[in-house]
Amino acid sequence: MGTKKVLTLILGIIVIIAIAVAVVIFMGRLWQKETLEDLRTNLLLIQGKARSYTENVSVETANLDKDKEEENNKIEEVKGQKLKGTAVENCSEEIQNAAKEAHVEDVSEFYYLSQEDLNEMGININVEKDTYYLVKYDFKDTEVVYTKGYKYNNQIYYKLSEIENIEF
Repeated sequence: MGTKKVLTLILGIIVIIAIAVAVVIFMGRLWQKETLEDLRTNLLLIQGKARSYTENVSVETANLDKDKEEENNKIEEVKGQKLKGTAVENCSEEIQNAAKEAHVEDVSEFYYLSQEDLNEMGININVEKDTYYLVKYDFKDTEVVYTKGYKYNNQIYYKLSEIENIEF
């Protein structure tokens, strides 16, 4: 083979490899973007349901005074009936540690949502092992936390409020 043919062959191989690398990078970014969008959607669904439950509690307890022990007990009873999940502070040490690792400062404000809770909420998410969804029921600041986190640009994001701001 002549030198020209060898150089043409090498150049052709380099072009093919470059195209293959570009396709792999493009597909990887596309997959990463789809994964992020799926996670955002799931967390937004949880947030929407949590806000709905919070509003239901508010409507049922609007005329009750939290400073009166009997009425405060009624408020807590309604919360127990209407709000899904288990208070993180009443959960296993594993869940509490996962919450802390996900930068949840005050676990007393959050509820752990089990697979059963999510199903009852009408949210079809398959919860992975050692991954937890936490929610803070609050009118002004309903926050959802995904304890596995989403890694992007060497940083891990756990809270919906953070994940919503990621852009590709």
